[in-house]
Amino acid sequence: MSRFRDLPIRRKLLLMTALSSVTALLLASGGFLLWDVERFRTTIEEDMQAQARLLSQGVSSALTFGDDRAAAEDLAVLRIRPRVAMSCLYHSSGLLFASYHRDGDSECPLRPPLPSNFGWNPVITVLEPVLVNDQAVGTLFIERDATDVYDRLRVGALTASVVLFLAFLASFVIAARMQHLIASPLLDLAGTARTISSSQDYTIRAAQRSEDEVGVVVRAFNDMLAHIASRDRDLSRANEDLGREVSLRRAVEAERTAALARERDANRLKDEFLATLSHELRTPLNAVLGWTQVLRTARVEPDKQERALESIERNARAQARLIEDLLEVSRIASGKLRLQVRPIDLASVVEAAAEIVQPAAAAKRIRLHVDLGQRPAMTSADPDRLQQVVWNLLSNAVKFTPQDGEVRVELRRRAGYLLTVQDSGPGIDPRFIPHVFEPFRQADGTASREHGGLGLGLAIAKQLVELHGGTIQARSPGGGQGAAFDIHLPSVIAAADVPAAPSQPTVAASVLGLDRTLLRDVHVVVVDDEEDARILLETALSECGATVTTAATASEGLAAVSRRPPDVVISDIGMPQADGFSLIRQLRAMAPAHGGDIPAIALTAYASPEDRLAALEAGYQHHVAKPFEATEIVRLVRSLASEAHPHHA
Repeated sequence: MSRFRDLPIRRKLLLMTALSSVTALLLASGGFLLWDVERFRTTIEEDMQAQARLLSQGVSSALTFGDDRAAAEDLAVLRIRPRVAMSCLYHSSGLLFASYHRDGDSECPLRPPLPSNFGWNPVITVLEPVLVNDQAVGTLFIERDATDVYDRLRVGALTASVVLFLAFLASFVIAARMQHLIASPLLDLAGTARTISSSQDYTIRAAQRSEDEVGVVVRAFNDMLAHIASRDRDLSRANEDLGREVSLRRAVEAERTAALARERDANRLKDEFLATLSHELRTPLNAVLGWTQVLRTARVEPDKQERALESIERNARAQARLIEDLLEVSRIASGKLRLQVRPIDLASVVEAAAEIVQPAAAAKRIRLHVDLGQRPAMTSADPDRLQQVVWNLLSNAVKFTPQDGEVRVELRRRAGYLLTVQDSGPGIDPRFIPHVFEPFRQADGTASREHGGLGLGLAIAKQLVELHGGTIQARSPGGGQGAAFDIHLPSVIAAADVPAAPSQPTVAASVLGLDRTLLRDVHVVVVDDEEDARILLETALSECGATVTTAATASEGLAAVSRRPPDVVISDIGMPQADGFSLIRQLRAMAPAHGGDIPAIALTAYASPEDRLAALEAGYQHHVAKPFEATEIVRLVRSLASEAHPHHA
């Protein structure tokens, strides 16, 4: 200070002006440089935090499904960030699951480390939890090299030093002449720096009033701001690109995960269905073939023979029911199922279904309570289809209810009709109730399940109820507490509006018990390429007194008709060379005196509604699907023969 006091006043003023200017510029540049570097580091940390959050969402699916390869691919997206040294994904247990390394020198810690972004560390780390449904399933750790921060500091310091040096030289030159011209731009520059620091708006620029050293400082300051703004834009674009890529990868991963889940579920259902179908079809077939071989190759006592025939009939009916269920599902799915709607008494339909399952319930000592409420319960519906629905629900209830259990059936008027079938069986798992009406879905699809079936009955019941405009719901309190099915039908009509149903002729339930004169003087020609079918029809019709002529081909059948015109013709459809359609066309082309108007029945395994319509349009009077009831054939033959020749009635 003593030396300063001895200097000339001019030099003091010059030094004071110069030192003041340089000091102000030094403080402004240094403060801004330190703020810029700190802001730069903070921006990097915020960018890494945002990037870690996006990446944690992307790897959550891979971590949940244990797909370390997909997780590693998701982490490898960081290769576009050259400063990221490594990224590590840990299980919720703390074990390393997947990692990404830019080079071979860095290795992930065995356990998630703690964040260490204190002071001026050479690295920046981020620790982000991986959440699924707001629950932590793992931890994501990212480590970034922070040397660019120090590079930025060195470049800024060097730039500031150069600027300060130039400013110091300029201050001496200009301060000697026009100190106020130097002080004003410096103050403007300091004010601009303060504004930028407070607003963080890098578009603000210092006003350049001259091209001297002060102008250079201002221009350098503006260039630095432009550089910062450019880097900020680059970081924003990079973040946006990374966000889009992570979002795209996340969407693709989610879609792939969902597709894999659907494929696994479909494959499991397919395997279960095929195994169940094979079991359910082979089981009755085994009994049929086994008893048939025993009856053919061994001398069987009469009581065992009767038991064998009952077993063959029971298992054949079971197999026919399985095939009919499959065809029913196909018809419903293709929209080819048609209802024969007419006024009916719903109570009578429920009562008839209950009578059918009563023997099965009695065999298991199950108490079957039927409460039909006010009768009649008139509605417009297809009685056969509704009886099929009620029978299916009652059969399931009896099947799943243990011995000495209870099944209740209630019919009430409630905005239409509400039919409830409730059992005391094992109940339904609440998690399975949403799937109980899906085709081929069973609560127990394993080979060791207690109850058989294809899992089609409830699916068919639901479709039939909905075709009637109703709804069906399943409910169960849980395991061991039984289950209940509620059917709601909206239609109610008055009993006075219902015409009386015409009476129908009936036939005895078993061919073995029919009167042997029922088809006396009736001549029938049977055409079928399968010998077993011909023999079966010949036996059933002959037992009732009919004269039967059999033929294996359409040409043989036409020859038999030409030799002796019968009263009725029964023909298969699917035959080699000429099928049943060819036979009926040639038969209808004959003159009436030679058999052109003989009644004909199509007996075939082609059982769809389209097949039935095609047979009737071709000229057949009736269409009967295989397997058939012998009593139905006898009834049709008697009816057709009576219509053609009243003396047969």
